[in-house]
Amino acid sequence: MEGAHEKLLNLTVEEAEGTESSENAKTSRLQSSKFILWLQIFIFTFFTLGGQAAGNLLGRVYYEQGGQTRWIATLAQTAGFSILLPFICYPSPKNHNEDELTTHHPSIFVRASVYIFLGLFQVVNSMSFTVGVQYLPASTYSLISGTQLAFNAITSFFLNGHKVTAIILNSVVVLSFSSSAVIFQNETGDSGEISQKSLLIGFAVTTFGSLGYALQFSLTELAFQKVFKSSTLKEVTKMSFFIGFFVTIASLIGLFASGNWNDLEKEIGEYRRGKSSYFINLICTAISWQLYAVGSVGLVYKASALFSNVIINLGSSIVPIFAMLFLKDRMNGLKVFSLLLGLC
Repeated sequence: MEGAHEKLLNLTVEEAEGTESSENAKTSRLQSSKFILWLQIFIFTFFTLGGQAAGNLLGRVYYEQGGQTRWIATLAQTAGFSILLPFICYPSPKNHNEDELTTHHPSIFVRASVYIFLGLFQVVNSMSFTVGVQYLPASTYSLISGTQLAFNAITSFFLNGHKVTAIILNSVVVLSFSSSAVIFQNETGDSGEISQKSLLIGFAVTTFGSLGYALQFSLTELAFQKVFKSSTLKEVTKMSFFIGFFVTIASLIGLFASGNWNDLEKEIGEYRRGKSSYFINLICTAISWQLYAVGSVGLVYKASALFSNVIINLGSSIVPIFAMLFLKDRMNGLKVFSLLLGLC
C-alpha cells in the first residue's frame, strides 16, 4: 500500500509540475506575442509619421520650385507601390501566433473589387490633398488635415461599431475648431501673400480630402473584418500594393487624358533646382508616401482605423514644426494656438 501511495503521490507531483510548466510556456508565448504586436505597432507608427512628414514637405517643395502638374503630384503619392513587390512574392512562413487559422479566402473577383473600389476612392482623396498642398503652406495644410481624426470618429461609429465616448466627442470639437481657426489669417508664401480666395479653396479641398480618407480608413477596416478575415502582415502588404497599383493606373490615365503630359518637358526644364532635383523629389516623394501607406494600413490591421487616424493626426501636428525648420514657414500666434489644440 505504501508503494502504491508513493507512486500516486509522485504521479500527482509530476502532473502538477507538468501543468505549471504548460502554464509557464503559455504565459511566455503570450508575452512574446504581445511584444511582437507592440513592436509591429511601433514600426507601423514610425512608417506613418516619417512618410507623412517627408511626403508633405517634398510635395510643398515640388510646387515652390516650379512644379505645376497636379496629376504628377498625385501620381507620386502612390507610384512607390512597386517597392512592395518583393514582399508580395516572398512566401510567408506559417505562424500560428499570427492567428493564421482562418480558412476563409475570398475569390479573386471579390479581392479585385475591393482593391479597385478603395483605389478609386484614394484617387479622389489624393487629388484633393494635392490641390490643398498647392494652395496652402505646409503648416496650414497639415493643421487642416488634422480634421481627419474627427471625421474618422464618426465613420468608425457607423461602419466599425466603435463607441463615440465623451473624450472622442470632445476631440472632434477641439480638432474641428483648431483646424478651422487657420482660415482667419493672412498667409505668406514664396510667391507673396496668399489670397483669401486661395486659402478658402485650399481649406475646402483639404477638408474634403480629410473626410474622404477618414471614410476610406473605416472601409479598409471593414474590409479586413468582413471580407479578408485574415491576420497576416502579408495581407497588409497586398492591400497597399494593389491599391497603389490601381491608383497609379488611374493617375496615369488622368495625366494623359488631361493633356498635362505635353507640358512635362517644359516643367522639368524650368524646375528651379534642375532636372536631377526634379526626379529625386518625385522618387523620394513616392517612397515616403508608400511608407506612409503601409504604416497607416498596418495600424488599421493591428489596431483600428481610429487608432491609425490618431497617429496620423499626431503627424499632422508635427509637420508644421518641420515646415518651420526646413521650409521657413511662419508660425504666428494663431497657428501655434491651433497646433497646441491639435496636440491636446
